[in-house]
Amino acid sequence: MIKEITSPQNNKIKHATSLKLGKYRQQYQEFLAEGYKSLELALQAGIVKEIFTLKEIPNIKQDIVQYIVNLPLLKKLSSTQNPEGVVFVCLKQNKKPKKLDKVVYLDKISDPGNMGTIIRTAFAFNYDAVILSDECCDPYNEKVVAASKGAIFLIPVIQQDLSSLKEKRTIVVSTLSEKAQELNDVHINKPFVLVLGNEAHGVSESSLLLADVLVKIDISNIDSLNVSVAAGILMHHFR
Repeated sequence: MIKEITSPQNNKIKHATSLKLGKYRQQYQEFLAEGYKSLELALQAGIVKEIFTLKEIPNIKQDIVQYIVNLPLLKKLSSTQNPEGVVFVCLKQNKKPKKLDKVVYLDKISDPGNMGTIIRTAFAFNYDAVILSDECCDPYNEKVVAASKGAIFLIPVIQQDLSSLKEKRTIVVSTLSEKAQELNDVHINKPFVLVLGNEAHGVSESSLLLADVLVKIDISNIDSLNVSVAAGILMHHFR
């Protein structure tokens, strides 16, 4: 179905714009995303509610309304300076993991770009889920969604306490501690949880207490890596 919107006071525009704020994403259980490739993946996941676009997009199901808008309205909805041409509203995914044998756990990750990149990498390496601690940033923040490049539509991203995962899984914690083993010396042959800590403070004490294995990446010249870079190295090693 195709409709046209020309006014910034239109209720659909107001509602979509409100989703830039976390409290409304939580209230409506919806979030914004943009870009044609992301739209393709969101349609594949079956979570697209409505689309705002500069021109009609072919082969969209009739039950998903396409709102044709002008460039100023699209910029109002977009989180980028030069929007690609489409912004869309998604329903928050309720995708439940089929299994939790190979999991990434984010312990108080606060930077949306890092979170989105980690979600994208976890999907690329076929991890079962990305699990968040209570104090992580909102996974449906526009910057997380953009950095995930659509992966957030297709891999389960859920909140769960780390302690609830320990009974049947090896807890592998990434840390710079002197007690940590070098990555190349660590090999896990059973279900595991890879724990990555906060950008500034590392993993929390509660996560360290639950650890079965402490691991670190051998580096030189600098004292640490960006958490999303470290995550990629660790996920590739343990995949």
